[in-house]
Amino acid sequence: MTNVNEAPAKSARHGRSWWWKATLLGVLVGLLVLFAYGLKRDPSFMPSALVGRTLPTFELASLDGDGTIRTADIVGRPHVINFWASWCSACRAEHTVLVELGQILGRDDKIRIIGINYQDRQADAERFLNEFGAFPYPSALDPNARTGVDFGVFGLPETFFVDANGTVRARHIGPLTIPDAEKYIRLLENTQ
Repeated sequence: MTNVNEAPAKSARHGRSWWWKATLLGVLVGLLVLFAYGLKRDPSFMPSALVGRTLPTFELASLDGDGTIRTADIVGRPHVINFWASWCSACRAEHTVLVELGQILGRDDKIRIIGINYQDRQADAERFLNEFGAFPYPSALDPNARTGVDFGVFGLPETFFVDANGTVRARHIGPLTIPDAEKYIRLLENTQ
């Protein structure tokens, strides 16, 4: 008689064990699918609530101390807006690309570029430019990061591409390369 009672208990344990194993297998397969999907994504792409919207309003002191840079100066002509800092190692790697891009864009003056020095001291920013070379375009100071917060900046460098209407068309996170810049510049040219 004990054998008859043991069989249903053993069968119930086996049934529970099967569901637990199937659930674990399903979770593992799901994680592998998410991992594979993540490997195929562009690591520089980060969704931005700002893309497709009007750029935030700002008025910042110019790094050279010669006036201000504000939103009203940008609207009416496409702009590239780069957030950078002297303490940012990736900004050092990106610096020569931005200087080259500034020279290229400065030739025909159809698209302008500005820098926004983010959460930095003016003396450190100036020292950075003296060491690595000045940008061929203006930079503004955002020492309290208020403008950076409005743009949604969370890591440097970050670059925004704004059309003539003041609409942000793209955001690039990380050091910009010339091929990346060319891709975004074509995007801005197609919106004119």
